[in-house]
Amino acid sequence: MSSKSELLKGIKDEDERIFCARGLDRAVMAAKSFEPKFSDFADPFKTVLLREIVHKELGYEIKIMSWGGTEDAERRMTGFFPEYTEPKTSAFPIACVEIRHNPKFGRQLTHRDYLGSVLGLGITREKTGDILIEEGCAYVLAEKEVAEFITSNLEYVGHTKVKTALTDGYQGQSPKGTEKRLTVSSLRLDAVLSSAFNLSRGKVSDLIKGGKAFVNWIPADSVSKTVTQGDMLTLRGVGRVKLAEVGGLTKRDRISLTVEIFK
Repeated sequence: MSSKSELLKGIKDEDERIFCARGLDRAVMAAKSFEPKFSDFADPFKTVLLREIVHKELGYEIKIMSWGGTEDAERRMTGFFPEYTEPKTSAFPIACVEIRHNPKFGRQLTHRDYLGSVLGLGITREKTGDILIEEGCAYVLAEKEVAEFITSNLEYVGHTKVKTALTDGYQGQSPKGTEKRLTVSSLRLDAVLSSAFNLSRGKVSDLIKGGKAFVNWIPADSVSKTVTQGDMLTLRGVGRVKLAEVGGLTKRDRISLTVEIFK
């Protein structure tokens, strides 16, 4: 086996390094104890990064699955299963909290409102997954023990009185982005992000060079990187954009795009 420090030395971000170190420890425990172990919740980039590091350390003697409580979950746990076991989503220690309020007696609550109130209970972000919002309610995916704690202790979201309950899982539709049609001079990363988010090319270029851009959850530090249909582009602190369709050329020789924007 490689030393942990050797595997982690290429990770510059401290938060990512700590997450991968803990996840690697749990993967090793799963291999030794012959029992499944699970990481905390993480964003897609950390999830991919952890998978790569565990494969480097343990090869394919350990089976890996990521799951966040729904098929399209962005924030996910990574499960490590001994090779004789079959990975399954039901093994993940994830529960869903339904938070309801009467929308007639208060303003519309946002993702930030729900997240702030949950974290205000003393819960750390890595113990919670996606927060899915519908009319008059939200669904918070979290570790089982944390979900039970939320259900017992959360009484208000902002200044709005709420009721909470554990549910069997989220049964609603996956979040949809806002569809937008635009044209770009090229399929360069900076050109697409600039047009999608209505930002100057220079500002986008600075963010990309500063390590704030990702293509399919992988860091992209080249402003001239070519993107293609189906790619998910992330500009940290701004939002995400999915290239739903790359069309033909306009009369002015610009490329037409249909994108889905998530903020």
